[in-house]
Amino acid sequence: MLRAIAVAEMIHGHSLDGLLDIGLRNTVFYVNWAHVRGYTAPVFLFASGLALAIATIPRLDAYTSFTKALLRRLQRLFFVILLGYLIYLPFLSLRRTVLSINTPAWDTLLQVDILRCIGVSALFLQFWLLMKPRRGLTWVAVSMLTLAIPLLTPYVKESVFISGLPAFIRYYFVGSRFPLFFYSSYLFLGFLLGYLFMEKKHRWYLYALTVGILLIGLAQVLGRGGVLYSLRGFMVKGGVIILLAVVFERCERLWTRMPAPVKFFGQESLVVYIVHLMIVYGSVLNTGLTTYWGKMLSYGEVYGFIIWLMAAMVLLAYSWHRLKTEHRQIADWVKKIIYWSFLALFLLKPY
Repeated sequence: MLRAIAVAEMIHGHSLDGLLDIGLRNTVFYVNWAHVRGYTAPVFLFASGLALAIATIPRLDAYTSFTKALLRRLQRLFFVILLGYLIYLPFLSLRRTVLSINTPAWDTLLQVDILRCIGVSALFLQFWLLMKPRRGLTWVAVSMLTLAIPLLTPYVKESVFISGLPAFIRYYFVGSRFPLFFYSSYLFLGFLLGYLFMEKKHRWYLYALTVGILLIGLAQVLGRGGVLYSLRGFMVKGGVIILLAVVFERCERLWTRMPAPVKFFGQESLVVYIVHLMIVYGSVLNTGLTTYWGKMLSYGEVYGFIIWLMAAMVLLAYSWHRLKTEHRQIADWVKKIIYWSFLALFLLKPY
């Protein structure tokens, strides 16, 4: 449910940002929406951490030893990181991409997006679990890290050491769309709440409600400026997201009655995320609608497009989910054909 609402807002947000006429962006609606849009990525990150914990804790032995389940997870996480690079490739050519080093196009490729933020943050948690720490130690350590990252973010941004790192590494800390400092904290917060869910499943909403209210309350006590500004912002958004998760958890029975395509929309969020970005902004494989329409559409035209795109993505998610579950071999072949065709073009195309 959290993923579904986050991806739906991404479709809405990217469409408005990429297509709405510049002259229509000074309205009260747009200004307020821009504030709400700031919750989209944190919700997606939180949901990823929540899902990671709920998938891990019941099978902890499988993910704290070198098992097939662990290997599949590592493959998936590295694939998510790889996707984060592929969707920002400047050219469908290895030669031209190498020649673009130290250009703005190369910087755009290296800047960390939400997929790379999710992949690396989840890898960190997985490697932590491989050390087989006690559950209490995991709770304390991840909690401290969750709060320390936003607290240290201003210092990381001003660090001479960080600014001197190679760009490939530096962009994971500063200067990116979603650097680990401080966006990874939302994934860690989701992991903690997922951990709590598995421990206190029947009374989880009461504990989660307490944590959410506590975070928002403490944020009001902190000053609005200074070094605590980043921590305060994280605590407010984190608390609001937890309250949203509690509301959804209470409405879970309603969700189970929803039509299957709507439910699969959240489950297949990765496919929806990649394809809608390609449609709106384009990629090395296609030209996005922003190139044709630019920022020239009226509200009516943009929202007409959003309704169409949302329906198309729901249908895509439903079709892909059915293909994976009912015709797994065909789905695997489709993925292999796409992957190897893309790789062959990238390696062999000279221009």
